[in-house]
Amino acid sequence: MSTYYILEPACNTSETGSQYPQVQKMAPEYNYKAPNSVYALSRAVEKFPDFSPNLDYFIVHGKAKLTDLLSVAPIHGGFLISNRFKLLLEKFHLAPHKFYPAKVYHKKQFHEYYWMHIICNLTNLVDYPNSTFFFYLNFSHNLGYIAIASKDDYEQKKEKVKKDNPGKTITIWAEKIKLNSDFDTSLHLFEIGGFDSNYYISQPLKEAIVAANITGCHIAPAAKLF
Repeated sequence: MSTYYILEPACNTSETGSQYPQVQKMAPEYNYKAPNSVYALSRAVEKFPDFSPNLDYFIVHGKAKLTDLLSVAPIHGGFLISNRFKLLLEKFHLAPHKFYPAKVYHKKQFHEYYWMHIICNLTNLVDYPNSTFFFYLNFSHNLGYIAIASKDDYEQKKEKVKKDNPGKTITIWAEKIKLNSDFDTSLHLFEIGGFDSNYYISQPLKEAIVAANITGCHIAPAAKLF
């Protein structure tokens, strides 16, 4: 059986510095409301956008350090990475993604980076009866478990709990996820989506990241995925 890990930006380490996230804002005159802004790109969750995003430029906080993977507040749905990290990732079989050139400003210098925008939903490859789901309040409180028989059952029950709790942030989330036999085991980086927000990497990719001393990464065993 393959071993998987969760990849995310590191927080408060000697590599990253004490400030988290490392990037908290864009350039002073940046237009967040523009149709090609980081906000617009973050909303592209089902298909890649038909515009070239304006990623000029990300500001690294003065108390943060520059790393190959940067934690970033103004955008989500992927990773802000150095060219060094991009070149390593390109050697592996990855979930659907696009690399967009980005500029990063740190200590009065500009650096060439990339936003790796990932669009991946594998919820149709989950073995629902053998996975574990629960009601999730404010993405912080487990309100109890619920049996889910299929993806359709999940969608119906998620809508019902939303309807039954107006004004509340409540959904159905996964505690343990079992993937079925249709899952492509050759994938080295992917996300499940829907009821899980993690990005997963394979053992070979984890080893390559460590061997190349790619900085700014927090890698932990994916205990919930089997």
